[in-house]
Amino acid sequence: MPMYKEHLLGGFAAGAAGLFLVVNLSHYTIPILTAIQWLLCAFAGSLFPDVDTKSKGQKYFYQIMVVMILFALFKSHLDLAIYLALFSILPMLVRHRGLFHSIWFVVGLPLLAAVVAANYLPMHRYDLFYNAGFFIVGALSHLLMDFGIKGFLRLR
Repeated sequence: MPMYKEHLLGGFAAGAAGLFLVVNLSHYTIPILTAIQWLLCAFAGSLFPDVDTKSKGQKYFYQIMVVMILFALFKSHLDLAIYLALFSILPMLVRHRGLFHSIWFVVGLPLLAAVVAANYLPMHRYDLFYNAGFFIVGALSHLLMDFGIKGFLRLR
């Protein structure tokens, strides 16, 4: 992924715009650690569509997956660990700019992940959905940078 720095910059810009909107629409002061957390989710989202190719995003994806699988095993959630392990194989089975570069996937997957995670961590459900939202914003910025406005509008 030769453009990972550009995608990170795009993810930062999209995340900062999202943060600006949340702060101005909610009229609440967002704690700095929460703002950093949301920007990190936008960064992760900005690299995510390229996990189906040898890239920085793929490297970070597999590091995060290992931690999540080990955590699930530590918490005795064998079913979750199995689902995560099976999901981690998916990037190896698809072509580049296919599934991981579709709008429905980069929107649906983080929302599904937030729903599943909220079942395991109900006290953090609002955080999980905000994190998913910022991840989505970052992923959409990646698609916009890859395909341009016209190509982005033709995506499904």
